[in-house]
Amino acid sequence: KTLQRSPSICSRRAAAMDDARPAKMQKVDAGVAPAPAEDAARSGATVQMPRFQQTMLRVKDPKVSVPFYERNFEMKLVHWMKFSNWGFTVYFLERQREGQISPPCSMEQTSVECEHYLHSMEGTTVELTHNHGTEADPNFKGYWNGNTGKDASGDLFAETPAARGFGHIAFNVDDVDDACAKLEKSGVSFQKKPNEGRMKGLAFALDPDGYWIEICSRTGKLGWPEHQNLSQTMLRVKDGPRSVEFYTTHLGMTLLRRSDFEKWKFSLFFLASLSPEELRLAADERARRRTSQKSRARSSSPSSSSSSSDDGLPSPSELWNPVLELTWNHGTEHDADFQVHDGNSEPRGFGNIGFLVDDIEGTCARMETDGVQFKKRPADGNMRGIAFAYDPNGYWVELIDRKASFAGVCDNY
Repeated sequence: KTLQRSPSICSRRAAAMDDARPAKMQKVDAGVAPAPAEDAARSGATVQMPRFQQTMLRVKDPKVSVPFYERNFEMKLVHWMKFSNWGFTVYFLERQREGQISPPCSMEQTSVECEHYLHSMEGTTVELTHNHGTEADPNFKGYWNGNTGKDASGDLFAETPAARGFGHIAFNVDDVDDACAKLEKSGVSFQKKPNEGRMKGLAFALDPDGYWIEICSRTGKLGWPEHQNLSQTMLRVKDGPRSVEFYTTHLGMTLLRRSDFEKWKFSLFFLASLSPEELRLAADERARRRTSQKSRARSSSPSSSSSSSDDGLPSPSELWNPVLELTWNHGTEHDADFQVHDGNSEPRGFGNIGFLVDDIEGTCARMETDGVQFKKRPADGNMRGIAFAYDPNGYWVELIDRKASFAGVCDNY
């Protein structure tokens, strides 16, 4: 097979397994999956909630893409796995908090300790997947960035796919103009600069493979020393409410906010992968910050007054960890022929999102009992400890057991 025809990372994994904005913002109640907690209570065990741990993007050359994210977004390579038998390597980058410590890792060397960190982390990574040979193949035409298709218009129109899917990842910053000026000075290209188009104050940078990186503003003055944080992964979905139900029921996510744009007939849903305690702490910090801001406003302007409602949930732009942003164009749920492109057939690019779980067998059994379909179950093939489920849109959702290890299956540690 030619490199251009070579299967995707997820397909190769499957083979290996077989072988071996001006609208009003409306907030809604959280939805959290109760099953793992209920099972833990009955058994006396402590079970962690699922954790949004990765967004996978295929890249042409990791020697270009990994330094790009390290240099421009201060991400850190925390682990990588090379599977020579199946012709691919995966690299995991995390935007860490200042002073955060993780085991030493470089493009030349990683370790079992790095793998343990990856599979027990509280943060989220960008997983860059390299199908060996693409970097030197003159016929390789690159990867699909998710934003061209037959349902797009203007310069984004393309005959394939019929409908777009993955949209972008994002970083939140204190000052969008300043952040973009620094990126531009560093040689980063842009799909949209902050003052271009109708939506001012946000931008879309381009990574070396053409993936869109949204640059958006944090809420108020958070006082964080870090210049930016990985803040979201955007996926287009066929049926918004049904997709939200899937992620809240089966993967323990919390719906923080729903934004309806009736004029343009679409909605945005923002879901967080945080424990109840993390949500409480974030909400407490938000309340503290609001109280401080109101006190300053009263002291500087005694005649002013303001009021706001608080449903106890933090804003997505106040969180360090990224949210999952689901974009729903109204009416597609009634179109039997509509199907978002999952990125795992031509044109390829985005591959999957992934979640860490405790007890992968039990998690998958519950999901399957509830009617969730699977690409790969935990016991299939040689790569045990992971599974691939389908969400309602056909996206691949990787499930990784926190106890899983690929030492000896991969060939670099």
